[in-house]
Amino acid sequence: MKNSLTYILFAGLTTLMLSCNEYNRRPGRVYAPDMFYSRAVDYYNGTQKIEKEKGFYNKMPVPGTVAQNQFLPDNMTEEDTTYAKAYKNPFVFTEADVDNGKRLYNIQCGICHGTNLDGNGPLYASGKFAAMPANLKGEKYLAMTEGTIYHAIKFGKNAMGSYASQLDTKERWQVIAYIKQIQSENGGSPFTMISKPETTETAAIQVANDSTKSEPK
Repeated sequence: MKNSLTYILFAGLTTLMLSCNEYNRRPGRVYAPDMFYSRAVDYYNGTQKIEKEKGFYNKMPVPGTVAQNQFLPDNMTEEDTTYAKAYKNPFVFTEADVDNGKRLYNIQCGICHGTNLDGNGPLYASGKFAAMPANLKGEKYLAMTEGTIYHAIKFGKNAMGSYASQLDTKERWQVIAYIKQIQSENGGSPFTMISKPETTETAAIQVANDSTKSEPK
């Protein structure tokens, strides 16, 4: 019994020594060493420390650049309310864009303004608000320009906070397109924020006809 314990102890010590031996840790002595030994990489090497009081480190984007799949900035500030009134949708929308605007509206806006755009959303119905959220079918909002609505989404208005972080530039306009479509069906101005294929084709034919007429004979 004593000899067995001695043998087990000796075998264990030998295994430990061999595993720690630097000779056995050299490249070429281990199968696939590039996978066995992880390469230590400091991803934040050379990065300047920002938000010192919080201890955060991060790489800031290059000034003046636009992130991939993002859009050029609108350069609108919270004080630009007059500019906002004349601001127009820069995108060419299809019916699919308006449908996505409806989806985003129900996710982000419907809880307050209601799925019917009447201001009677679940939060107001449950007594969470002292005053009813904006009735987007009301006379005041039927006449509100698309740029003013965009400004409200980006910066917030009254008790409503900013939704700039929840909706990117195109998504804001998709939501506005959906709102304007519903408003046009309830006494608002005709809906013009969509480009139908047949309209584009007709315009192309008209341009071709005009150019033919202008050719010298």
